[in-house]
Amino acid sequence: MNRRIFLKSGLASAAAIGVASAPLAWSARSGRVRDHLFIAQPARLNLLGQDYPATDVWAFNNMIPGPVLRAQQGDTVRIKFRNRLSMMSTIHWHGIRLPNAMDGVPGITQPPVKPGEDFVYEFPLPDAGTFWYHPHVATYEQIGRGLFGTIVVEEKNPPDVDDDITWAISDVMLTRDATISPNFKSLHDAAHAGRLGNIVLVNGERGPNVLDVRAGQRIRLRILNAASARIFRLRFHGHQPLVVAHDGHPCTPYRLTDSFHFSPGNRIDLILDCTGAPNSSFEVEDEFFPAMRNKIALIKYSSRSPQAARKPFEGLEPNALYEPVLAGAETVKMVLEGGALSNKATREAIWLMNGKGNSHGSHMDTHGHHPDPLFVFDQGCTVRCLIDNRTAWFHPMHFHGVVFRERLPNGEWGPFKDSTLVWPFKTQEIAFVAESAGDWMIHCHVAEHQHSGLMGTFRVASLCKTPVVPKA
Repeated sequence: MNRRIFLKSGLASAAAIGVASAPLAWSARSGRVRDHLFIAQPARLNLLGQDYPATDVWAFNNMIPGPVLRAQQGDTVRIKFRNRLSMMSTIHWHGIRLPNAMDGVPGITQPPVKPGEDFVYEFPLPDAGTFWYHPHVATYEQIGRGLFGTIVVEEKNPPDVDDDITWAISDVMLTRDATISPNFKSLHDAAHAGRLGNIVLVNGERGPNVLDVRAGQRIRLRILNAASARIFRLRFHGHQPLVVAHDGHPCTPYRLTDSFHFSPGNRIDLILDCTGAPNSSFEVEDEFFPAMRNKIALIKYSSRSPQAARKPFEGLEPNALYEPVLAGAETVKMVLEGGALSNKATREAIWLMNGKGNSHGSHMDTHGHHPDPLFVFDQGCTVRCLIDNRTAWFHPMHFHGVVFRERLPNGEWGPFKDSTLVWPFKTQEIAFVAESAGDWMIHCHVAEHQHSGLMGTFRVASLCKTPVVPKA
């Protein structure tokens, strides 16, 4: 098998996912175009409830989260973005496989959008699933002030559920008068775990979110970690939801029998069968810091008699994705160093990626800067990347423009994702196909880490205008 072959199944669970049916995910457009207007601007919203003062925030369309961008798989979306902030901005469409020019990274895929300017994003949606959007300028501040939202791409044949619910979980650092703390450039935060807010929000309101259900119902629950730095460890008391997708892409369903780590940028789709008794209630908790637990939600059952039970859920229809071919794959290594407790860190380069602390990150600026790519790959090749975390801190590493499989602790390859949580002093292996030409960003999704060194790019060099896809 040649490393440039696109469409061969090389991993154990390939048959459950499918393979791509076109050379590029965004090459085929549907006839339906959905238009949206997103305005980023200051707003004043009540985050803590009516007993507390409102908070000055930044928001898309005066909402936190911003409006749900909802469409159907195969649609094309056209979003007019108006920047009415006091600083430059962009929108990155996290997890969407799209043309490089629409990726929303300042200085790499587009110029930053200045205050008072507009920019139009237009791209098709090749994959069904749960995705999200956020700025990629001063991410630590713009997400921290409320600029993010969820993308729901519905399947052409959606599953049979009673309700489809989204929880966008985030946090915010508030002072006693409910004002957002302005210290977004803390060197301490940048060198440690990032800026951890003191209030956890669910869909823009202080938790817990109340989920009213009836016994016997089946709920599709889409959960997004939109925090700028906080890792959650979620536990569903009294329930064992079925995991049906990671980062938007369907997986072989499996039960959650324990709590699970959920890092910034990640999404998880669950099928929640409401097995509790009428009038009962159960908490969903974050227990990442056991001494400081956060109540995320309360699953509250009505007094109504149970609905009839459904058949076991068999899974979502898979997206058509490029399967990595491990035989002859190109292998690269990414070494993460620095941060607190390290002798590698300096004020100019708190974090290092392959020995380099890029200037865009270390200055935590709002200007686009195009670093030299860490790696250059031929379009269509399979890449095996070893991420060696030589620091004392967690790093959720996000790769733009590709989806990858990560090697699990048992040695098997897991489902497709776009972000992987690399534990302190551990190495994580991922494998992906370099799908679309262009320069694509790699970064830690702890925003303070990204803007203080843990950001780079990889380049996918086009072999030809129309890549050749081998016959089956």
